[in-house]
Amino acid sequence: MDLFSYSLFLEGFLSAFFIALSTSLIGFFLLIKRLAMLGAGLSHAAFGGIAIALLLDVDPIAFTVLYTVLLGLFIQFLVDKKSLPADTVVALFFSLGVALAIIILGMTENLGANVFSYLFGSMLTASTLDLLLSFLIFLLTITFILFNYRSLLLLSFNEELSKLRGVRVELLNYLLISIASANVVLSIKAVGLVLSASFISIPAMTSLMVSTSFLQSLMLSAIFSFLSLFFGIALALVADLPPSGAVVACMVFMFLLVAFGRFMFKFLRIEKSG
Repeated sequence: MDLFSYSLFLEGFLSAFFIALSTSLIGFFLLIKRLAMLGAGLSHAAFGGIAIALLLDVDPIAFTVLYTVLLGLFIQFLVDKKSLPADTVVALFFSLGVALAIIILGMTENLGANVFSYLFGSMLTASTLDLLLSFLIFLLTITFILFNYRSLLLLSFNEELSKLRGVRVELLNYLLISIASANVVLSIKAVGLVLSASFISIPAMTSLMVSTSFLQSLMLSAIFSFLSLFFGIALALVADLPPSGAVVACMVFMFLLVAFGRFMFKFLRIEKSG
């Protein structure tokens, strides 16, 4: 607990806390809409934005949030207007982002060390700007969900019915992708490009196994994400492990634990009924 007396650690922990909650909430809607891999696609596409930001010597996270949001909007435009499959478009920009980053890094000689932290995360070393940006996107995510909860609920299961009910489906999809894109960039800051999709998908996957309602699933997704963050950081500090890997390992362990518990519950219920 003495670590919380250090402002650098406290800012890093608070930033990771806001990121964990925000990504778990928005990730739940992506998972329901079968867009779980969008997180992985956007994170790799964002790699190009990080390389450009380092080349231009501007703040990487702030620049890449804007870059990735615009990219996410363009992806949604191609899906909506050109009727291209979402997974195809995501795969295209997935490849483009990585290729762009490799080209930029190949043209320069002194960016490799800076890029390393974005590949594997630097969860507990956040600047004041990182903390502020994490908090603002967390507030934006919460506000978006609260004001559009019923519409998002309907949109997640049936877009055609949503249109008949007067939901502005196209606008809502663009807003959802924009906020998801910003959250993906924040997850890169926390756990790195390699593991960022985990923050988006695993807590939501875990919650769906034990919840009985849409709202309960949403709340449990945030709870599982926070518990994974707390125990992951604790494990990293005690065992001297990288925090990003420890947190994602806790997410996976919690998923497996819940899956095993669900299996045992069903098995015992069958045994009793037999």
